[in-house]
Amino acid sequence: MFKVTYPIKFFIVIFMIANLFSTAHAKTFQTTDNRFISYTDMGHGKPIILIHAFPTDQRLWEPTTKEIEDIFGDSKIFRVITIDLWGFGQSSSVNGQAVTMSDYANEVSQLLDHLKIKKMIVGGESMGGYIALAFLEKFPEKVDGLILSDTQSIADSPETKAKREATAVDVIEHGTENLFHEFISKAFSADVPEKTKMFLKYILEKQDKMAIASALRGMALRKDTSNLLATSSLPILIITGEKDMLISPQQSKNMHALAKNSKLISIPNAGHLSSLEQPKEWINAVKDMFEI
Repeated sequence: MFKVTYPIKFFIVIFMIANLFSTAHAKTFQTTDNRFISYTDMGHGKPIILIHAFPTDQRLWEPTTKEIEDIFGDSKIFRVITIDLWGFGQSSSVNGQAVTMSDYANEVSQLLDHLKIKKMIVGGESMGGYIALAFLEKFPEKVDGLILSDTQSIADSPETKAKREATAVDVIEHGTENLFHEFISKAFSADVPEKTKMFLKYILEKQDKMAIASALRGMALRKDTSNLLATSSLPILIITGEKDMLISPQQSKNMHALAKNSKLISIPNAGHLSSLEQPKEWINAVKDMFEI
């Protein structure tokens, strides 16, 4: 995989992180079409599902859920659910063909049905935000609010679509090393701790190249969902890392201007994965918006 030049202490850090943030607490269930969905379920309050960014898995949210435990203890404020999207983490594999945002939204709906949750706040970071919007479009009766973090509602330009397809082909033919190296270099602000980079690297190295290709092709197919923001009266929390290099904070400002009932939070000293880089600030924004 990556050529590693870090001092030995960082190998110790990543080993500790790998053991601390394991999949030991994840559960799985089998769907009616004989696929498996991996998820976690914590707390007993207002239900929130968090949908991870590309190209990670539900472990992206573990620093955030730790902050919830630290702030709320045995949380009766929020019931937080995370999910591995198709192909990522421990959920069933995919074949490299496009998995659309609507396909992922169907997966989320299956999980909610399994947990007998009728309505909840749906949150997502980056690609997870695309899926949250697709979920709102497809299952509006199941949505009690939205968290859109470091994401956008516009569709890809033709140039971006072509780049996604070229990357998908390259990943299938040559592996994920180049993609992951570039992603890590752009995912954070310049001041991110090295251990946070190492944690992300650990997550990325566990992902299958077919899941990466399927997600890239699925993102390229999504349509503009800005009209959903303009017509929905739901409470919408929009979060952006102040130093996001992958999706401009201006896109968050644009969504905030469109939405009827939104709040915009810009997190200082955070890049594209603001929930991972600044988990305390991220969860405090959620608490301030949705705590009863």
